[in-house]
Amino acid sequence: MNLSCLLCYQASPTPVCHWCEDDMFFFDPRVHGSNLLQYGPVAGHVKHSHYDALSILGLHTWPMSSLVHQLKFTHSLTAGKVLSDWFVHKKRQCTLSVPHVLLPVPISAWRLATRHYNQATLLCESISRELRIPVNQSWARRRGFSVQHRLSKLARAENANRVFSLSKQCIDDEIVSVQKKTNGGDFTVAIIDDVLTTGVTVNTLSKRLKQRYPKIYIQVWVAAFTPPPKSSLFQKT
Repeated sequence: MNLSCLLCYQASPTPVCHWCEDDMFFFDPRVHGSNLLQYGPVAGHVKHSHYDALSILGLHTWPMSSLVHQLKFTHSLTAGKVLSDWFVHKKRQCTLSVPHVLLPVPISAWRLATRHYNQATLLCESISRELRIPVNQSWARRRGFSVQHRLSKLARAENANRVFSLSKQCIDDEIVSVQKKTNGGDFTVAIIDDVLTTGVTVNTLSKRLKQRYPKIYIQVWVAAFTPPPKSSLFQKT
């Protein structure tokens, strides 16, 4: 069967040809560290006072941004599978602890009704199948219609505080199940999203989780990071 690359449309035996893949900037745990909150060019530009670790596949610049766009706006399951497969490969080189549950960042009911899917959930489900980590899709809710990427950093924080809340049950069942098996051992979650820009959304959700479950360890996993215009990361691409 003849296939073409999702990005350059040349004939390719894989969804993304090796030329386009070579053009990607991937964060490498061996170079940048497994926890990017300890890597200045990333940590210096995102809010992270309420989560403990950050893992990112790559930069939200072309050509990766095109894959994210295809996943987010054209429901390209193939683009989502490519991103999640790359992320799974990266996680096998990572020294962060394996989380007990994956938590996709929620979208509003209006957005879900118009788009018919949550891109963070698609990433979660694919990662879940490969790493065998359960997904909780009902842990949190998002109200309203506004979108974060059109807002300033201050407005993002105010909007996130207003629209995000935890569900009544949240991750109670997962915690009880794990603590029965580990006699009250540590519990780790990973919040999953497609793009990280300011970190306000995941930081707000992490704050809600820490308020309800003070002892949990929170990781944030995202496909792509949007660096500020003058970031030193552009010199590395």
